[in-house]
Amino acid sequence: METVEGKGIYQGIVIGKPYIENKKNVEIKCYDIGENSLDGEIERLRDAIEASKLEIKHLKESLKGRIKKEELQILVVHKMLLEDPQFMSDIKKGIKKEKKNVEYIVRKVADKYIAMFESLYDPIYKQRALDIKDISERIIYNLVFMSTTYRELDGKILIAKEIFPSELLKIYYSGIKLAGIILEYAGETSHIAILARAMEIPTLMGGKNIFSVNWGERIILDTVAKVPKVITDPDEKTLLEYEKRKREFEEKKLEIEKTIDLPSVTLDGEKINLYINIGGRLDITEINRKKPEGIGLLRTELIYMENDEFPSQDKQTKIYGNISEEFGLEKPMVIRTLDIGADKSLPYYTMEPEENPSLGCRGLRFTLSNREIFKTQIKAILRAAYGKNIKMMHPMVSNIRELQEAKKVVEECKLELSIEGVPFKEDIETGIMIEVPSVVLIADTFAKEVDFFSIGTNDLTQYVLATDRFAESVHDIYNSLNPAVLKAIRMVAEAGEKYNKKVSVCGEMAGEEVSALALIAMGIKYLSMIPSSVPKLRSLIRKVNYKELEKLREPILQCRSAKEVREILEEYLNNL
Repeated sequence: METVEGKGIYQGIVIGKPYIENKKNVEIKCYDIGENSLDGEIERLRDAIEASKLEIKHLKESLKGRIKKEELQILVVHKMLLEDPQFMSDIKKGIKKEKKNVEYIVRKVADKYIAMFESLYDPIYKQRALDIKDISERIIYNLVFMSTTYRELDGKILIAKEIFPSELLKIYYSGIKLAGIILEYAGETSHIAILARAMEIPTLMGGKNIFSVNWGERIILDTVAKVPKVITDPDEKTLLEYEKRKREFEEKKLEIEKTIDLPSVTLDGEKINLYINIGGRLDITEINRKKPEGIGLLRTELIYMENDEFPSQDKQTKIYGNISEEFGLEKPMVIRTLDIGADKSLPYYTMEPEENPSLGCRGLRFTLSNREIFKTQIKAILRAAYGKNIKMMHPMVSNIRELQEAKKVVEECKLELSIEGVPFKEDIETGIMIEVPSVVLIADTFAKEVDFFSIGTNDLTQYVLATDRFAESVHDIYNSLNPAVLKAIRMVAEAGEKYNKKVSVCGEMAGEEVSALALIAMGIKYLSMIPSSVPKLRSLIRKVNYKELEKLREPILQCRSAKEVREILEEYLNNL
């Protein structure tokens, strides 16, 4: 019996058979091509690329309504790479120059790009290396007419070094039900992690030396534990213990389901509002089953990503309006203006390369530099908001000048719509994302300029701690429960209280139980999270006492580390 620890992606306890996937890359031979056959090889390349694009198209269409729209953006990225002129030009040049078969050249060119991206520190580029590996293998599969069957995976726990997003989507589409996933690759913010959460598959990432372990006939995957782990070949005593834990976990899930129609109110009557973060158009009916009270963050960049060009004013107006109508006109919906840059790009727009994109031209900095794009979206939001409970929010604000400039653009748009005689919401509420320390430090000043704040804890944490949230090498430093981050959140909450402005949190910590308690203790009463987290947070809120959490505020802020903060909150949680 051995134990392998890692990072849990989706909570669950699974007892099942392992399926060890230790596959290597597709074996391909290298052979010479005569001058007269070069055009034929390039034609084979074109056919394989078209087949790959068609696969992606069919996969995307077949998964609509089964997976949220934002999760399907992985396939959009892969389609972009298949259409990348530089990548494909290098392959064609390689065929002509080396006079070798296309499979060999595809692998060679892909390996060059993969090595280049993997050598860069920025994890965004490391993710791009995985994307290139994925699409190059897809091309090669189509060149050598490989077909993959997944029947043996049904009901088992997949153990692999890594798995490509397109492969996981294929498994899902084929109707195969994975019991769990264990990966050597560690990347909580990777495409695979996003998909695992969306598919609700208990997943352990970052398992060290998983191929040197004796797995045995049966294993236990526990991503509920404080330290997520997998236990190999468990003895009878361990097996009985985990069967009991699994039953208790399933009973807790049923208990959570019972509170789905009840209000999210603490034992002492304090209302905590539970909103959701969504991206683009998706199955609102499924989301409404979770009974969220509003949309705290609509990520509009995902709507832009699924288009072949910047969407028109009319198209955006229709999309935003439809989402509001489907979700419920009376429910608040906060639309974030276009937030591209850093790890987000558009297939039809090339941004200037930057040494540190996380600190470069992103969010409001981009839209203020591209006025017509900005004004098109602002007008669409103003029009869609007419007669609806729609609000507007600007991302990545770092100084008052940017905010004032954005407000000026909004007023210009209102004037132009008035002249055109187009109905729009004149008194639309406008807020900002608080993601950088410069805004936290003068939150009082910003509170006088906006209607509400939304704290983006993912970025705020990395900027407060000067830690790349994607970088594995500093993963132990990046922690939203760090007292410095919580003090920053409390400063914003105090500014909101002083000027009677609503303050919400829309980062990942809003949907995690211990972190949510920390936020409530800091005075945050609006939490926005992924839809699947709403039921468990509602159940938790109905068990806690707000005044007791308020009393924990000072002890928490006096802590010296995230570990100490977590200990205080877990003790409170365990005593409920």
